[in-house]
Amino acid sequence: MEGETYEITDRFQAETSIDLASQLRLIKESHTWDSLVSTGYGRHLSQKVLGGEAVTEIKAYATSAHHFYKDIATVIDLGGQDTKVLLINRQNGQLLKFEMNDKCSAGTGKFFEMMAARLGLGLNDLVAAAIKGSNSFEINSTCTVFAESEVISLLTTGISVEDIARAIHESLLKKLVSLLSKMMPTDSSSILFVGGGAKNGALVRFLAEALDKQVIVPEYPDFFGAYGAALLSKNFLNKNKEKK
Repeated sequence: MEGETYEITDRFQAETSIDLASQLRLIKESHTWDSLVSTGYGRHLSQKVLGGEAVTEIKAYATSAHHFYKDIATVIDLGGQDTKVLLINRQNGQLLKFEMNDKCSAGTGKFFEMMAARLGLGLNDLVAAAIKGSNSFEINSTCTVFAESEVISLLTTGISVEDIARAIHESLLKKLVSLLSKMMPTDSSSILFVGGGAKNGALVRFLAEALDKQVIVPEYPDFFGAYGAALLSKNFLNKNKEKK
């Protein structure tokens, strides 16, 4: 089973890379630019096809966070593949440290996709169900595969989909709070929540309640890294002009 999982994952990544490469070639054929910065997991492939610079998501998020929210020191990015928490110097925007969970999908946005599928729900339906859930209980498994089995068992015992959906959210919530507890300054009154996971209204609400802090979500949280890359691209362009 484990070997088969890796084989499927490797094949998926290979197919994804091929599709991304074709999309990048289309961009190259139909657009021009003065400066370009790529970020995210596809940044090296993007740089290979399009040229320009490449920066980590951490650098991109730190840049956009300080540009748009100078008073916030703590940023959490919940993506499909990993979760990152950044601590930023509020005076100069420098990254002080970061924590990252990328060892298991149970701590990422992918976890919600898999749990929703197991319950026969879409992501939006899972979020809506979680908000309606009232009875709190723990999903003990820290591995997504075992958590799926646990969810199936809960369904057979007659527990409502709403309560299971809430438990799924609270399972990931515990991991987020654990990461954040290592990073938040004691004087922080708010945190910035970005990445695709920040579009989950139930998780945002539960996180604010658990931390007793304001959780700020930008209008387009899933594009926040791209904003940072654009800002860095502008900086690179200005530096090149100064050299000339």
